[in-house]
Amino acid sequence: MRYMNDYIEAKYHLAVAERMLAGYDEYPEKRFLVGVINEGAKAVAKLIRAFLIYSEMKRGNLDKFLLTIAPKYLDDVTAGNLVKILKIERAQKTSPIEFAKGDKIILLICGKYRILTVSRIREFIKSVRVAVSRFPTSIKR
Repeated sequence: MRYMNDYIEAKYHLAVAERMLAGYDEYPEKRFLVGVINEGAKAVAKLIRAFLIYSEMKRGNLDKFLLTIAPKYLDDVTAGNLVKILKIERAQKTSPIEFAKGDKIILLICGKYRILTVSRIREFIKSVRVAVSRFPTSIKR
């Protein structure tokens, strides 16, 4: 039952990300979108750890998760979106320039401007919700 703590924390961070996304609908500010990215990435990290512990992997990382565990429980699109939100969160933290224009966040990553839309962020959060719902446990509170 060591995995249960990580699973519950993943659900908590997902709920925070969903509330922040709802807050963005009322007050469209960049800080809400940045918060959604950060909380979504925390949820993904905790969920991957819970999957690894549940599958009794002594040592695991993202590659092991994608090769052995994700195909059992998740479809390719969901697993890909989980990885993308982790990459976006890392890139957002290292980006020297970040600003919002309308419903977009513009990041400077490795000398190129990357645009992230709110609809894409919603898709990522939806994928996290799907992954949480497919976690193999009888406790789904």
